[in-house]
Amino acid sequence: MIRSMTGYGRKESGNGSVQVTVEVRSLNNRFLDIQIKSPRVLAAMESRIRKAVQDRFARGRFDIFISRNGDQERSGVLAVNDALAAQYIQTLRDMKIRYNLAGDIEIASVAAFPDILSLKEEKEDPEELWSVLAQCLGQALDDLGAMRTSEGAALAKDIRERLETIERSMADIRQKAPATVEQARKRMNDALARLLNEQPDPGRIAQEIAVLAERTDVTEELTRLGSHVTQFRAMLGDASPEGVGRKLDFLIQEMGREINTISSKAMDASISLDVVSVKSELEKIREQVQNIE
Repeated sequence: MIRSMTGYGRKESGNGSVQVTVEVRSLNNRFLDIQIKSPRVLAAMESRIRKAVQDRFARGRFDIFISRNGDQERSGVLAVNDALAAQYIQTLRDMKIRYNLAGDIEIASVAAFPDILSLKEEKEDPEELWSVLAQCLGQALDDLGAMRTSEGAALAKDIRERLETIERSMADIRQKAPATVEQARKRMNDALARLLNEQPDPGRIAQEIAVLAERTDVTEELTRLGSHVTQFRAMLGDASPEGVGRKLDFLIQEMGREINTISSKAMDASISLDVVSVKSELEKIREQVQNIE
């Protein structure tokens, strides 16, 4: 089953002391491009995050946003710089005596001085943090993958319908082609008769007609185009979708070459209309394929 490259997933997870939120978005990209925005404390885990995505997906741009504890809470221990506080207090007392100042030394005043109070962050177990993050990331990627699979199924349905339209146009061309060759044969026979004063050389006519038939015969092109359609349809149902988008894009190019050759050989207006129909459907399929992983 093919997968789209567009998806979204979001999950929150925690173990009491650690709360993590992961949001993942994916869009079209020729390659696998992973962009991560996370708190500084999680920077060392970016390689693990990238690997988690690489293990699941082959193509697409992934924007991963990670926050923990709302990115506002800070856990730690509030500490007092006793030596510095003692210096501040002693200095204030000396100033009071020296300048005969009134008033008492308030705790709020001392605490307001720089570097008296500091927050010492508690050291965390990185493996415990990764355990929470990995679970949350995995669930977000599961949701994103489910969305990509669902959208892939919709893409496959649309493409199959367009392939059926192409096959109907091919059947029309196959039915009309012999008549166009015969018409061309008659036109050439008449033209050669006039050029040779109504006394055509049968051998030369046969030779020219054979060349014309070869130039206007589209049987091989229709056969190859039909084979490409069959391969295309088979890939849409491939159980292992990794890299199928590139293969489908290549097949679209090959199908385009075949229909262009048919267009150059066609000597009939109704066949030209069928060719236009096929080209239109191929272009629409090409647009859809750009979003397939």
